[in-house]
Amino acid sequence: MHQFLITYQNNMKKYSIVLIISLFLVSCSKDEKQIEDQKTEETSSSILKLTDSQLKNMAIDTVSFRNAVLPTTIRLNAKTEVTPQNTVSITNAFGGYVKRIALIPGNYVKKGQVVVVLEDPQYIQMQEDYLTTKALLEQANADYSRQKDLNIEKAASDKTMQQAKASKQTLFVKMRALEEKLRLMNINPSSVSLNNIRRTINVYAPMSGMVSEVFTNTGQYVSPADAMLEIINPSSSLLNVKVFEKDLGNIQVGQILNAFTNSNPNQKLNAQISAISNEVNEDGTVDVYAKITNLNGIRLAANMYFNIELIINQLRANVLPEEAVVHFEGKDYIFERMNKNQFKMILVEVGVSSNKMVEIKTTVNTNKIYISKGAYNLLTALKNSGEE
Repeated sequence: MHQFLITYQNNMKKYSIVLIISLFLVSCSKDEKQIEDQKTEETSSSILKLTDSQLKNMAIDTVSFRNAVLPTTIRLNAKTEVTPQNTVSITNAFGGYVKRIALIPGNYVKKGQVVVVLEDPQYIQMQEDYLTTKALLEQANADYSRQKDLNIEKAASDKTMQQAKASKQTLFVKMRALEEKLRLMNINPSSVSLNNIRRTINVYAPMSGMVSEVFTNTGQYVSPADAMLEIINPSSSLLNVKVFEKDLGNIQVGQILNAFTNSNPNQKLNAQISAISNEVNEDGTVDVYAKITNLNGIRLAANMYFNIELIINQLRANVLPEEAVVHFEGKDYIFERMNKNQFKMILVEVGVSSNKMVEIKTTVNTNKIYISKGAYNLLTALKNSGEE
């Protein structure tokens, strides 16, 4: 009896194992059939068959793949940088007390405009010295003429005449020196007279531009070495473009780039690369300088930030016309022409586009014929046939 129970239990285990294996095989068979059915359904849903009359009503054109070089766009950052020749520090050779300065950073000034008025007793002294020297020179000229005439008549010695001549020349040199000093003060020597002695001088803008910094205020004394303000000409600025080392191989002098601000991305200025630095910055970038060639109405300011678009030709890819790619439910498709009346919709991944051509990244048969014009008509017809 015990042996019978053992035999019975062993047989039941075998039957259980066979049953489990059978159920597993049936389940796998059903899953495989479902997958095959799904694939068949997906394949049938991507195939479009048209009658001759339907095809006649659809204006379609065919196209083949092309292998072409597409320009790619590198996006970089830049800011305006004013060159030294377009930056002026306003100083005065004689110093003085600031009587008037009515400018703040951001103000635009024109060449020749008064930007600072200075006041100092030395300006009065300089004009006094000039008028005194001028009067003494007139006296010296008269004395020399008299001594010259006397010398001709042998009434005066040569030494006396030479002394008169030296005095005249010394005063003449001093007067010329004082005239130049007055011009450095922006005082016209011909305007200085007994009735016109000024205690203030004007400081003028040497060029048109924008005030970038103001270093002084009313009442402050400025020495000849002190800059009172700084004027820049931002319209002649360069763009300092930060280029990473990995992109440096694509950068060349003479390349054209577009620049725009975050606030107005549709308004772009044009610039041309003029110089490339040989040093790498701490952040791994290299300074590339571009000369602005067309502002396109953009008003520049110092240290103004820009986004840069630089187009380079380096990508060789399989391309189709942009109209050959249809977008549906967040995905991109193209249509292959299988025969005269039959078309197949293929899911693809697109890349960069340029000049109405688009890169197809997905591996497809490039020897087949594909639809360009009318691809959306085929998509509409395919979806309508699937709903029927």
